[in-house]
Amino acid sequence: MTQFLPDDQRNSYYDGMFANIFGTLTGGAFLTGFALHLKMSELMIGFLAAIPFLTTVFQLPASYAIQKYGKRKNICVISAAAARLLWIPILIIGLYPDPAAYPVAGMVLFFIFLSHVFISISFVSWQSWMSDLIPDKILGTFFGTRNMICGAAGMIAMIVYGKSLDLFKFYFKDGMSMGLSVTFWSAVLFGMISIRYLNKVPDLPSISPSRHRPFQQSLAYPFQDANFRKFLIFSMAWNFSVTFASPFLTLYLLRELNFSFSFVVVLGTLSALADLIGMRLWGRLSDKIKNKAVLQFAGWFAVFVPFWWIFIKPSNILAPVILHITAGWFWAGITLCTNNFLLRIAPQEFKNTFFSIYYITAGIGAALGPIMAGLFIRSLLQVNITFYNWTVYPIVMVFLLSTLMRLTSLQLLKHIHEPEEVSVGQLVRVLRNIRGLNLTDGFHFVLHPFMEIVRRKNQK
Repeated sequence: MTQFLPDDQRNSYYDGMFANIFGTLTGGAFLTGFALHLKMSELMIGFLAAIPFLTTVFQLPASYAIQKYGKRKNICVISAAAARLLWIPILIIGLYPDPAAYPVAGMVLFFIFLSHVFISISFVSWQSWMSDLIPDKILGTFFGTRNMICGAAGMIAMIVYGKSLDLFKFYFKDGMSMGLSVTFWSAVLFGMISIRYLNKVPDLPSISPSRHRPFQQSLAYPFQDANFRKFLIFSMAWNFSVTFASPFLTLYLLRELNFSFSFVVVLGTLSALADLIGMRLWGRLSDKIKNKAVLQFAGWFAVFVPFWWIFIKPSNILAPVILHITAGWFWAGITLCTNNFLLRIAPQEFKNTFFSIYYITAGIGAALGPIMAGLFIRSLLQVNITFYNWTVYPIVMVFLLSTLMRLTSLQLLKHIHEPEEVSVGQLVRVLRNIRGLNLTDGFHFVLHPFMEIVRRKNQK
């Protein structure tokens, strides 16, 4: 059986680093800025935000093909390359000098949808591949370290390209178009570099089920697991409540609060830095006390994030900074432990189908969220709501509803069980015993993965 050697870890780290740069430059504030550049409506922005989740349905045929034929690595690498290369027609069409010549926004949405189809296929292949390759005892530490490296790379890319966009806008008449063109071309380049390292990671023969089931029976099998069904219901409700508000935050900052693009990028960078630092702690906690308690603990903060955004004022830049840093730290735990939770409760047999059913179900909730919010905002565009001389924007109503829905859906988590789970009280006791950051060590723990890679390279 192939072992997961240090060189394989290094290649996976590099793959994640460059892949996350691609994801950063083609998503988040950059994608919202692109949508505003194309003059997309709130409803279209809602559909744009829903695309990554709508395309999860394509994981089902992919997982069945993996289960039947294997070839996980080939499927993953080819699909990931196709997803990144599809951004070439996106940037050519979207940044065409005469956007009135044809329906630019619709064509851009189509190619982004197609790109995410391949992303979904590559992701379920990668998930199955890594779940067999990485030993369970280092699962939390490995993904914590990998996510730290990904976060650092994305943070640097966000700073550099966010600032370059403002410079292009300042010095050139059509600076936004030029800046986005440079950003997206760079994203494709970094995405293809990640493919090089991904292709170096070894594959393992996938574990075949004890007996093959017809495709229809394979689809029904995960729903026979009562605990997994509860996890699906929670994931759908939680993702709906989160994406009901989250895709419109950047729009709210840029348009309603009139913050600059540079400041919004700085906020995203600070959040990524907090995520980067938090991954070290959450990864170790995941290995030590598993994942459910972390999800419950961090989830309580995530519930109230959209509520606090309501009280942000354009004149107060400190409040959004504090909120972004705190949110980034807690969301690191939620992201990492949700993934690890799934890996722990899905059985080895038919795990590809379990993964696909999860991502499709969670994706349905996440896709419906921004679409329903976009329809809700559009229905209130002509309505002026004031409360004690305070103008209540439709997006503010979305934030309030998101808070209530997050609070409700989080209660479902208590009915789901994880092997060797502990209580939130035990998690709090563990956190109390963690020493503060040793200033004599500086930030070596943040740099540790990079230092280890350099050390191993120098030994060769």
